[in-house]
Amino acid sequence: MKEYERYRLVRLHSAMAVLAAGMFGLLLFAASRLPVSPEFYHSIHLALGLAVTVVCWLVAVQGWSVFPHTLSMERLMMGALFFSSGLLFSLHVVLSFASDGVEASPFSLSARLTLAWGLLFLFSRRDEVMERRSGQRWQAFFAAFAYAAVVGLFIHWVAPLWPGDGTSRWPLWWKAGEGIAGLLDAGAALLVWRRWRQGSSRSFLYWLLALWWFALGQWLLMLGGGHALWGQLYEMTGFLYVVRAMYVETVEKPYVELKQHKQQLEMMANALGEGLMMLNRDGRIVWMNPEAGRLLGLDPEEAKGKPLFSFVSLAGPDGSAWDWKRLRRVVKQLKSGEVIRVEEEPFRRHDGVCLPVGYTLAPVMENGALTGLVAVLRDMTEKKEKERLEREREQLDFELLLAANMQRALLQTSSKADLPSYVDISALSVPARVLSGDFYHFAVHQTSVSACIADVSGKGIPAAMLMTLMKFILDRTVHYGTQPHVYLDLLNRFAYDYTEPSIFVTMFVGNYNEKTHTFSYACAGHEPALWYRAKTKQCVPLHAKGCALGLFPQFSFETKSVVLEPGDFVLLYTDGVTEKRGEEADDDFSVLASMVARVNLDQPAAQIVCDLYEHIKAYHQYEQKDDQTLLLLRRR
Repeated sequence: MKEYERYRLVRLHSAMAVLAAGMFGLLLFAASRLPVSPEFYHSIHLALGLAVTVVCWLVAVQGWSVFPHTLSMERLMMGALFFSSGLLFSLHVVLSFASDGVEASPFSLSARLTLAWGLLFLFSRRDEVMERRSGQRWQAFFAAFAYAAVVGLFIHWVAPLWPGDGTSRWPLWWKAGEGIAGLLDAGAALLVWRRWRQGSSRSFLYWLLALWWFALGQWLLMLGGGHALWGQLYEMTGFLYVVRAMYVETVEKPYVELKQHKQQLEMMANALGEGLMMLNRDGRIVWMNPEAGRLLGLDPEEAKGKPLFSFVSLAGPDGSAWDWKRLRRVVKQLKSGEVIRVEEEPFRRHDGVCLPVGYTLAPVMENGALTGLVAVLRDMTEKKEKERLEREREQLDFELLLAANMQRALLQTSSKADLPSYVDISALSVPARVLSGDFYHFAVHQTSVSACIADVSGKGIPAAMLMTLMKFILDRTVHYGTQPHVYLDLLNRFAYDYTEPSIFVTMFVGNYNEKTHTFSYACAGHEPALWYRAKTKQCVPLHAKGCALGLFPQFSFETKSVVLEPGDFVLLYTDGVTEKRGEEADDDFSVLASMVARVNLDQPAAQIVCDLYEHIKAYHQYEQKDDQTLLLLRRR
């Protein structure tokens, strides 16, 4: 219960309790002065007694009916208590009609005392859930009947023996009994207030008021005379609050809880990514969530009570509608209690739209008979699209793998060239993806060896295609001579004419002459080569003027040269070897020179390249973001 509602109820019931107490104070002084005729009092007395009896029987019937569903010990004992009180009140009413009412008074007093101590006992302990056993209600109500019978017989046998005449026989004991009943009711009210403060149902507020009116009524009855009529009115008001409390507990509270549970279930069903639908045994729609309405093209409210198969059908592979023979087989399976699961099937909606749907049909059985059907619908459109994309990706991966194998074969052609004995050459290329935009090339002339390395802008398929074309052009330009700038002039014109403006190529070309031991080189916007001088053990950068290929139709590249001593080598590399993207690092050449200093350079060129690559991987923390290529040419 919300705090505001709880506070409002407390204020309202507190006001009623104060009103009852105020009226009680006034009646203490004014009730005896109000003239009431004996005939009128007797009629009101009988009417109120009959009403109280009816309330007791109603509470007893309610306790009998509700117990099997709640197994609440408090409900069962409450029903039995009001059953015994109802019997005693009934005897009081019957004897009041048959006599002047004096002989009937002990029965009403015993009924009030029974209710008072019984309610005090029930509210002094927590409710418990009993184990279900046969005969529990009969045992409790039989005990209540036996109690009422014993009390009735006791009054019947003892009444004639009591001293005094009929008008003065009961006053002292009557007043004492009514006073004790009022105290017991007040004590029960305190127990109910404590349980309410501990968070019990708001029906306890009505019980609290009922017991408060009971207590005040008993004290007015104790005074007798003109106060007795008002005491009975107070008592009747208390019984009306009892009826209200039982209504809240047995009707209003379950209805509110059921409504809340229904709202929660609807919220959960509406939040599902799957369609949920309920049908009756005739195939008519009982309920569906919004997702089911979307899949079927229906408004959930408008579809209620209408047959599902008038809105939707299953379309076969050839576009045909639902096979009714198959429908009969499905119904037969459902009647046998079998759950039907279908991974995917084409649904044709009422508006003609066809979409793939997976569904589960679960029968609702009652006493072995099919009474309804729960259907769970899943939209398979996204799954089919993912499967299609997955197939396309697998096909693309396969094609990329073939292209990568072809690319490696092209590079291995250069690696396996018949190289002269006066040089030691080795290369290593590791792509960042399946295909690489880096490439290297060897060419053997009569007295020299040419080597080049290049990096195509970007990665992936476009870079790999341009790399293949560049290698093809290089293979066809051997007869143009050995001057590096001549290669760059030819490749620049090709790149400018046949590639996209956004794509360019950086390249470093070198040529080693066996006769002069000179290494001639030219650069097209590429990283400077590293020249290792064996005598001084120093690394020297080899720079040359030039821009990337494909940017301008003509550019004047220059060729420079150095003399290689025995043991000297030239290391060509691409920017992926030393560049850390997104980080500020030292000069790329210095980084590579420090790596070279940590490698054993007395090894063959192939081993030097492999060891150097291990340092490169450690430098990049084993996370490769760009193609990486190394080419080493050493004079023996």
